[in-house]
Amino acid sequence: MPELSDLYKPGMRPEELAACVLGKSGMDMDNPRLPIDPFSLMRSCGIVYQFMDAKKLEGVYIVPEDAEDVPMVGINYNRPITRQRFTAAHELCHHLKDRRSQICPIGNNVNAMERYAEQFAAALLMPLPALRKMAAEYMVDGRVDLQAALLLSVKFGVSFGACARRLAYGLHLLDYENSQELNRRIKKFKPDKEKEKLGIPLEPLELLAQAVDSYEFFYQVQPELTWYIFKNNFIFNENRMEGVDLEEEEVAEIVADLRLKGSDSEYCRADYDDIIQVTGHLDIYDYICSTEERLDIYKLMKLNRLLFQYTPCPDAGGGTRQNNAMVQGACFETADWREIMPRIIALGDVVEKIMAHMAEDSVSEFIEKAMRVHHEIPQIHPFVDGNGRCSRAFLNWMLRLKNLPPIYIKHKEKERYYEALALADSKGDYKPLTKILIKELFRTMMEINRQPM
Repeated sequence: MPELSDLYKPGMRPEELAACVLGKSGMDMDNPRLPIDPFSLMRSCGIVYQFMDAKKLEGVYIVPEDAEDVPMVGINYNRPITRQRFTAAHELCHHLKDRRSQICPIGNNVNAMERYAEQFAAALLMPLPALRKMAAEYMVDGRVDLQAALLLSVKFGVSFGACARRLAYGLHLLDYENSQELNRRIKKFKPDKEKEKLGIPLEPLELLAQAVDSYEFFYQVQPELTWYIFKNNFIFNENRMEGVDLEEEEVAEIVADLRLKGSDSEYCRADYDDIIQVTGHLDIYDYICSTEERLDIYKLMKLNRLLFQYTPCPDAGGGTRQNNAMVQGACFETADWREIMPRIIALGDVVEKIMAHMAEDSVSEFIEKAMRVHHEIPQIHPFVDGNGRCSRAFLNWMLRLKNLPPIYIKHKEKERYYEALALADSKGDYKPLTKILIKELFRTMMEINRQPM
């Protein structure tokens, strides 16, 4: 196992073990780079972590069976990123100190082993020398208040409650009568509302970027099954063929007939438009999940042709629009039709550069660049119809080439997705879109690898 895994010595206090980990990682205890990244520290120990769709369990450390086995950590996907980071640090402690024990779950059962891991996590993410130094900026008469605790929690990438307790118990800079009184004040403070007032994001992109950059995207099924699962979830469940009063078997029969006979199918008519487009959508994903063709921006035309190939006028697919268009409710103006090709050519140069540097970019860097391309395509609006679907398919093609899973936005999340698009449209702020994509990557992996917990 890597060197960090052998740091623990019997009798070590949590603060000592955390300091050893940070020191061995080359961090300055007084001036560490903040927020400290517990995910990269886990990976440096050879730990593979995965998010899990759990209700009560915060996390779990699965002890390796032998020297050849890989230690695994599960982290609750449904918790805030600050809690997920704390869980990561907590489970790292179990690996360093308790890996000769059995499975170590975090639940409501707090024993000595769990208390040690909680104290280690606080010490790792909030080293006292650094916390003391930064708290000095907010001190009044040698003390800090809860507002200062909130601002410090943002800098250290931890929850407000964890930071307030560290300031109170670890540095004695926050006044309190007893633990019950401190807990009452912390609960009453409402940190999320305070963050909204101050314009502080509840989920900073930097924290999510740390989580995704050290994440191991591995599949418990064959790659072709990955896309099969994706297509079933995306096309049949989330595309929501509204107004189609047919059983799934009937839909499958119509799809098969359209694929076999094309425009000669008896279903190739306007009243089957929803199913026609779903069939074309399926063909898009069949294509991008298997093609060996080189990705370039001009493949958009092929994607649009595939989308509309079963319509009564299939030749209309893939051609750029010949007049100006307006997207209802959008915060942007689409490109003048005469500017479509110049802007497509310019975007093509961007795509070329992204793909040329794909191997050297971190996952979060690549995602941010790919999301900009995804956002630009609907703004150019090259086609009469299908611009959003083609842009999302193009994004998934880019993700595939980076060995990342395909994503789709679940119906209940679409409002948040559209709000993020509007921010990118109106303010050029791509952070909300990038955060959505990162979280959707995690969710897709959970759905693909879903196992009973």
